[in-house]
Amino acid sequence: MRERWVEFATAPDQLIAETWAGLVRNEGCPCAVKPDGIPFLGPSVMPVRLMAPEERVAEAQGILGRYVDGAVDEG
Repeated sequence: MRERWVEFATAPDQLIAETWAGLVRNEGCPCAVKPDGIPFLGPSVMPVRLMAPEERVAEAQGILGRYVDGAVDEG
């Protein structure tokens, strides 16, 4: 069965998203960065989604929430 990844936070741009993803990964929780732009144009300056396996979303939100106020998507 394929693991389902879902969005758990939105960063203002790709550089911040990569930093936040590093914080989550360093705590042992898988995290992926999902920019919506065209990758060959360089890092996205648009909002970027952070994704985690569905069963670990609460864990990822908790980790990120300890470091960044207001980063975690509500809902």
